[in-house]
Formats: sequence, C-alpha cells, structure tokens
Amino acid sequence: MKKLALALVAVLTAGLLAACGSSFDASGYIQALLDNSYKNDSAAFVEMKIGTAEEAAALYEEGLNAELDGMLDNMDLPEEQLEEFRAIIAEILGKAKYTVGEAEKQSDGSYVVTVTYEQLNVFVPAMQSYYTVIEQLVTGWTEAALAGEATPTEDEMMTQMIGELKVCLEDAIANATYDEPATTTITIELIDKVYTPKEADLLNLETVMFDVEELQGLEAAF
Repeated sequence: MKKLALALVAVLTAGLLAACGSSFDASGYIQALLDNSYKNDSAAFVEMKIGTAEEAAALYEEGLNAELDGMLDNMDLPEEQLEEFRAIIAEILGKAKYTVGEAEKQSDGSYVVTVTYEQLNVFVPAMQSYYTVIEQLVTGWTEAALAGEATPTEDEMMTQMIGELKVCLEDAIANATYDEPATTTITIELIDKVYTPKEADLLNLETVMFDVEELQGLEAAF
C-alpha cells in the first residue's frame, strides 16, 4: 500500500506552479491538485494555469496507472482485467473526502495549508474478506491434492485469486465507511521560483485519507 501512496504523490508533485506576480492562492493551488488527482476534475487546475486540460488528464491517468502497478505488483493480466481494476482504483480515489482550508504564509515565504479529511475505510475490510476467501481456496486445493483429485494449474489459481480480490474490493467500496473529520497540513515552498508542495506532507495526506496504516497492521498479522 505504500507503493500506492508514493505513486500518487509522484503525480501530485508533477503539477508544479511557477511563481508569477506577488499574489498566490495557496489554498486554491492545493484544491486544484487534489481535485484533479482524486476527482478527475481539472477545472481549477486549468483555471490556475498549472497546466492544460490535456496535461491534467494525462496526470490523472498516470496516477491511475501508477497505482494499478502498485496494487497488482506489475502482474501480467489481460487488458480486460486491468481495466476493471483501473476502474476500481478510480472509484476509490473518487470517494476521498477532504476540504481545503485557509493558508498561512510563513516568515520564510512558504505557505501552510490546512486540509480537513475523513478517512475512508475500504482496504482493510476488503483484505479481511480476501484473506478469508483465499484461506478457504487454499484449503480446498490442498485437500483435493491429498485426495488425488484434479487441482487447478498455477495460472488458474492466480486467475481465481485475482477475481476474488476484485469482488472483495467492489464489496468493500459498496459498504465503505468514513472516520470522524480530522486535519493535517501541507506546506508549499517556493523553490527556484516554483511553488512546490512537500512530498512528505502529500504522502501523509494520502496515507491518512485511506486506511493504509491500518492495512499495514493487518498484513503484519498474517
């Protein structure tokens, strides 16, 4: 799951804004980056001249593809299955709940923007169901093998496991819940006349908006 977070951060930091004039809407800048990356909404991205609509769309697709690679660990799946998982990722990202608040200018010229979010609980319930299903599948395959019965090939097993992962994710999305609102901050620095959000802050936002840390604890238990 850390791969997923890092993948989106790489895309977010690609949307850099050159300093122009004395005014800078730090809150609007963060809103534009988040809306484009999570909601596939490029309106503010284009209005603030961070990039064109085509560039915004390309960044959004790049984020989906990067997260797809992270989730499936570059497994060689048929294009149809890849598109199904890409749609699942887009739906999860689209469910992100955040509100960009005020920005405070610092003495060094940087800005600190407050973001209120509600953590989406989707990965942990999905993987809890998935682990249960996989345990049942493996038990069945093992018992069949011990009884001298036919068992699926490795490719067939993998296909079935990937199919179960898709089902578990879809079910978790349909029944997803949110935690109570909480806040975090994103610092925007002016580096070589370019406004640049801190990667560590973006990574933290991606981590806290989804149940990634809880998922890491769940994975450690298995």
